[in-house]
Amino acid sequence: MRRQQLVPVGLLVGAVGLLGLGVVGPPTSDGGIRIPPGAPILLVAAGVSWWWRGRPGAVLGLAAVAVVTVAALGAGLGPDLIGARGLPVAVMRWVQVVGLVVATYALVRRLAAGPAPGGPDGPDAAVNNRPGPDRSRVLQVVGLLALCGIGAELLAAYGDSTGNIGGIAFALVFFGALYGAPALVARELVRRLGWGWPSLLLIFAALGVAEAGLIDQSLFSADYGGYAGWEENREPTLIPSLGFSGYNAYSFIIGHVIFSFAAPVALAEAWVPARARKPWLGPIGTALAAVAYVIAALFILSDPESRSGSPAQLLATAGVIVVLLLVAFVLGRRAQTASHRDGAGEVPLPALFVTALVFALVPDLTPATWLGVAIAATTTVVFCVLVLLAARTRVWTVRHAATIGAAYLVVRGLLAFTYFPLIGDVAAGPKYAHNVAMLLVVALAGWLALRGRTATAPPAERTALPAG
Repeated sequence: MRRQQLVPVGLLVGAVGLLGLGVVGPPTSDGGIRIPPGAPILLVAAGVSWWWRGRPGAVLGLAAVAVVTVAALGAGLGPDLIGARGLPVAVMRWVQVVGLVVATYALVRRLAAGPAPGGPDGPDAAVNNRPGPDRSRVLQVVGLLALCGIGAELLAAYGDSTGNIGGIAFALVFFGALYGAPALVARELVRRLGWGWPSLLLIFAALGVAEAGLIDQSLFSADYGGYAGWEENREPTLIPSLGFSGYNAYSFIIGHVIFSFAAPVALAEAWVPARARKPWLGPIGTALAAVAYVIAALFILSDPESRSGSPAQLLATAGVIVVLLLVAFVLGRRAQTASHRDGAGEVPLPALFVTALVFALVPDLTPATWLGVAIAATTTVVFCVLVLLAARTRVWTVRHAATIGAAYLVVRGLLAFTYFPLIGDVAAGPKYAHNVAMLLVVALAGWLALRGRTATAPPAERTALPAG
């Protein structure tokens, strides 16, 4: 591994050790997970060192390492390393120490190398900066991570972090790992294999089932997190033999597919259409995204609230996930051999946006009854069929997918104005300021995806929807 790659990897390993320490170490006063403050410091330092590979970046990285090391010594690093507080704590501390040592070594070597001849932008700058990341792609990846967290949680504004700047900052990082990281990995797999949106949506569905049925297990919970209205939404469509509600199953799984994964990915791909069908991550980036997802999922699983499923329910959930992934694989293989041609014309983006708004709004207006579930599911299926037909028979571009994603996110953001958070006591001012801010972020993401272009796509961007 190159020295330049050792810096962020070492810092991330150190952060993993600290995050693990929060899981296996003493809980907070209310029984929750304690997050060591050094973890976000190392995560930010890893991002800075990856982005800024010159000497100032190395100095900032060393400062972060120094702060975290001093804090660890003050917290009693020695007894932890010899197992005085138990083997799990010792293991996490050693992981932290190894990461910090690796990062320190690479950072010192970077400083010792000095500036490149000719200055940072001189002819030999590539010697010290290789392999330099494509910064626009880095921004695209970071933007997707943030947008997944916003679409999944913050846009709906139902939690007690609504209007709390500190809570929002933490949520962007945590939910970026919980939703954005798996979205990135799924997209990377599909784009590298040459599959299409149908396979990607099925993988997103598998991730949605995993989130609701295996990770937070809210699908099987009778009262998850004390959210207001939980029982009223669950009981009318409860299937006692299966232990979950039909209304919740639709809301949670389809909601994750659309808001946590598909809509953010569609918008992010349209920010740079030339990269829409190309991979964004290398092996290290993909591995780090997978690790971030696993860590975030473990944090959720460590909460007693997230242990509602019985062994039979968890096994059945895993079976559903496997089936979805197998179908995605079959469709993807078909996509690799299918041939496509351009359609006769292009669906106007304004008309598509309005149509998507209507189809996005109907499921949210249906009651939590079996009739409501039937209407919502039928609406979703009909819209999917219409999109598939349009993509098969008309010219379809990344901006069309982005238009649909933007419409769904706009509806979610607008509906958030109609209720207060379902948990906690949030004042009206911060609540509505939060709603406006999140909706503005969605509007900005949509503008970046559709800015300055007409509904007619350049020939290079025109493509029919692949079968898989």
